[in-house]
Amino acid sequence: MAKQVEQSLPILGELGKPGIDSEGVEKVYAKWAHEYDKDMVTLNYTQPSVCAAEIEKCLKDNKDALILDAACGTGLGGIELSKRGFYNLHAFDMCSKMLEKANQKNVYKKVMCMRLGPDVLDIPDDTYDVVMMTGAVGNAHMDGSCFAEFIRIVKPGGYVVMDTIDKYINGSECGGKSWDELIDDFLMAGRWVTLTRRKVENAFNSLDGMQYAFQVK
Repeated sequence: MAKQVEQSLPILGELGKPGIDSEGVEKVYAKWAHEYDKDMVTLNYTQPSVCAAEIEKCLKDNKDALILDAACGTGLGGIELSKRGFYNLHAFDMCSKMLEKANQKNVYKKVMCMRLGPDVLDIPDDTYDVVMMTGAVGNAHMDGSCFAEFIRIVKPGGYVVMDTIDKYINGSECGGKSWDELIDDFLMAGRWVTLTRRKVENAFNSLDGMQYAFQVK
């Protein structure tokens, strides 16, 4: 596959400022919400489509599955799921402005404004058939602490499907362990099994990413 030409947007520099915290990230996304969808086209953001295709592969013809779009942003993942016939969709995001844009797409039955980490989600155990997360990982974004919560809220036999960007995995450590070490801890503990763990070229802008799909035990 031909390498994409990297696009530069000032807003990306704001997200990458040294020392930015989650409240700072939320403010940047609030400012970005109005232009986000247009900018994601410019930045060749393929992860929502790639992730939705992997979920369809996991669920096959089960279009009734209850799916949570975690850190949904403006709802691009929900759009991709709806294109594939999935309609039983919930979503959450920490940024109310982004969530407003997601709600306007009319693909989610429920949207929730909440932040994951360090607190747990206000969601009962064993609620969802699938948790989907795309592009939400990095410094002052999601980190490896999300795994335990995703496993908790997914039904046994359900799926956690995630697409990340290699560059932003740095900064996603938790408790002194890297993203991949934390994934492997849950594998060794028998909490989930690997279905997919592969590199995705040109996942965002000119950057490569990783796709993960795990079945919860």
